[in-house]
Amino acid sequence: MIPTENEDCLFLNVYSPSLIGTRPVMVFVHGGAFSGGSGDVGFYGSQYFMPENVVIVTVNYRLGVLGFFSTGDRSASGNWAIKDCVEALRWVQRNIIAFGGDPNNVTIFGQSAGGAMVHFLTLSPLTAGLFQRAITHSGSALNSWALQTNPRKYADRLAVAFGLPTADTAGLVAGLKQVPYRDLVALQEGLHELDVPLLLRPIDFAPVVEPADAPEPIALGQRPIEIIEGGSYNPVPMIAGFTDMDSLLFTAAEMAVNPGVFNVFNNNPHFLVPFFWNIAQGSPESTAVSQAFKQYYWQGQQLSAALLAEFSVFVTDHQFAYPQLEMAKRHANRSPVYVYQFSYDGDLNLMKQSFGITLPGAIHGDELCYLFDPKALRTGEIPQTSHAITVRDRMLRMWTNFAKYGNPTPTLDPLLQNTFWTPISGGTINTALEIGQNLVLGSNPIASRYNQWQELAGRYANNIFRV
Repeated sequence: MIPTENEDCLFLNVYSPSLIGTRPVMVFVHGGAFSGGSGDVGFYGSQYFMPENVVIVTVNYRLGVLGFFSTGDRSASGNWAIKDCVEALRWVQRNIIAFGGDPNNVTIFGQSAGGAMVHFLTLSPLTAGLFQRAITHSGSALNSWALQTNPRKYADRLAVAFGLPTADTAGLVAGLKQVPYRDLVALQEGLHELDVPLLLRPIDFAPVVEPADAPEPIALGQRPIEIIEGGSYNPVPMIAGFTDMDSLLFTAAEMAVNPGVFNVFNNNPHFLVPFFWNIAQGSPESTAVSQAFKQYYWQGQQLSAALLAEFSVFVTDHQFAYPQLEMAKRHANRSPVYVYQFSYDGDLNLMKQSFGITLPGAIHGDELCYLFDPKALRTGEIPQTSHAITVRDRMLRMWTNFAKYGNPTPTLDPLLQNTFWTPISGGTINTALEIGQNLVLGSNPIASRYNQWQELAGRYANNIFRV
């Protein structure tokens, strides 16, 4: 869904239990594929955080073409939305004490594209000292959809659509500045030419690597994987995770609007090959990887609606779980990283309920309903005896503990079933918390699937994450 609001959107919301004192601050960055959503109260009411004695800030940033347009050179270097979030964090440093918050104890957290934005903020040289911890839900800078590697292509397509020349990027930018922003926004979703189903296609207007001669301070000067491997980022403690059926939101929606979507994959199995593995279509490697995935996830059958659950597990791993775990593993050598999988399926899985999805599991965004009050999704109140309220209380306690102490389970706590959630170590996903009916600390919750990806990546991928 493309944004229809005003470009004058750089507002934030502050929720505080008291203006007196100094409390930990949690700054939330909303998701929406970098092109939709907002941090407003309709989806992110923050009253449930208040008994935990923290200050919540929800931010807005420019979206789509307005937040991520880039020519790939100094004429329009890009990442305007990331810089909006940087400015919001600077605002917090200057002003949050007036709302009872501690500017020296800030945790940033976000979901989906917001989770990726949080990860980009940890990688940016512009954010030193602006926050002390980070939480990423179902999104990181390593996700295949999170980095636009050919922004000039989309800049040129915009220019052509409005009858502007493309040879000179400075002239292109000057011309586009004369176009009403609503016209730019209305056009942006029609620019993609790839015959890839929506659920796996790259995001057209997304973060980019900025040119070295950019006239503004650079938010991202290298590929995320290069920044991580080079160690030039903010090594803050992190929580990173995903839901067990993250992609079911997208696969079910795609099937509803495009019933023939499965035949796209049956006819061209290369679409199953991860974009960030840099494997050429038609190559023996492409055939080997696609056949291996088909055999592993749906036993080599032809895809159909009957295999929606199996296909959704594959897309969850492709789009969320595998990149999230790879990000966590790479960061863990410099700071504590706590890994989770949210699998609770109950009365507050409001994303799932609002889309009428009946397959079991927690879908993309369901876990946020166990932190925030999404009034726009609620159709009524749930019984106070519902176990979902206990799950919500547990989520709130762990997330706010992390904001306070850098540890989600610092002491024995009956609410948390006396669980000690330990960070991963040794360069492996050797521990993770399953957030379901109960809190269960174990090893990698998708170990078999993750190992399959690791084995195939090691054998066939080229320059992984360097798209």
